[in-house]
Formats: sequence, structure tokens, C-alpha cells
Amino acid sequence: MPVIFVAAIVGVLGLIGLGIWLYVQHEKKRSAAWEQIAMRLGAVFEVYDTSQSYFSFKLFEKGENRKMKNHMKWESDGILIHLADYQYVTYHYSTRGGRTATTHRQTVCILESAKLDLPKSFLRRSIAVIDWVAGKIGFQDIDFPEDTEFSKAFVLKGDDDIRTRQMYSMEVRMQFMQMTKEFRTFETSGNAVLFDFGKRKDPEAYSDLVARAMSVFYLLSV
Repeated sequence: MPVIFVAAIVGVLGLIGLGIWLYVQHEKKRSAAWEQIAMRLGAVFEVYDTSQSYFSFKLFEKGENRKMKNHMKWESDGILIHLADYQYVTYHYSTRGGRTATTHRQTVCILESAKLDLPKSFLRRSIAVIDWVAGKIGFQDIDFPEDTEFSKAFVLKGDDDIRTRQMYSMEVRMQFMQMTKEFRTFETSGNAVLFDFGKRKDPEAYSDLVARAMSVFYLLSV
């Protein structure tokens, strides 16, 4: 085997090893930052957790290799607050039989209260062309004739149309219209709500993330 070829292989393996080491160090640094915040808040902190299995949310049913990381949990005014990184893997198959894996990483906030009893619902931003085509072939969501701006901006689905419409009052819809680009999906289920912020957020932004979730939570609990 030519020396140049061997050197090339060693070089590639070295780069791969360096990439893995850098990723591990970055993850350790991120976990340490979350842990420091948890200590300031007096929150319970776990680097790895399985708390997502306790909730009935669509996000936690997607993909494979699901993991909740850097999970902080604390209570405030009777509300149990969860803030964590969450990830899952999806696979895409090519016509040639190969497959590629995509890891989806996001920061999520879950709020729980024994005072809540909400229907299951799922809200996301509308994707103009895709959702228009879906509507034409029969995949309907819940619309509000009196609020066409909200109905165009979001796709809303719920297991109970009547209760879901009642839950998404004018005040709730207005709040979401002010937050259109600040989250990817929002879900309700029983005594809990979930905000998926679409990507991993800086740990120091924790207070803003919780504040956004709380702004909707309090409207739902009225």
C-alpha cells in the first residue's frame, strides 16, 4: 500500500477523531452551563433523562433514538417547569437503497399544573404551498372564520374540535400572533403544555424561553 495512501487514511481518521472530540467537549460545556443555571434556580438537573416518556405529545413520538438532555425541573407558583434539550433521529432512504440520518435538536419547555385539563392539540406555523395542497386533498385543520390572519399563519389540529376552539380564544390567538417566529410547535395534553423552540437555545436565554411559555400558559389556565 503506497505511503501517500496510508497517510491520507490516517489524516482522514485524525480529522474524524478531532471532530468527535470537539463535539464531546462542546456538549460537556453546554451541560455544565445548564447545570450552573439549575443551581442558581434550585432546580433538579439531569444530563440524561427519560421524562419525555411521561407525556403524550406528538414531538416525543417522532423518529428514533429519542433523548432528553440537560433537563432542568423546578416548581414556581404551583407550576412544574421543565426546560431541556431534546433530540431524535429520522432516516431518509434513496432510490439506490442507501439511507442518510438526520438528527433534530431543539430546546423544549413543558409546563404542568394539576389545575389544567386541556384537550390534545397541536399548533405549528403554516407552510404556504404544502398546506394549501394538503387542504385541497382533504387534510383539514381547525380554522377560525372570524380570525383569518391566525388561520393563515398557523395549522391547528385537535382531538376535540369544540374544546380546542374554545381553548384558542381571541386572547390566545393574539398572543401566538405576536410569537409567530419564536417557536416551531406548541402542544397541549391534559395537565401539560409544550413549546418546541425549533432549535437548541443558549442556556442563558432560559428566562425568556420560560416567559414565552408562561404568557400562553396563563391565558389557558384562566
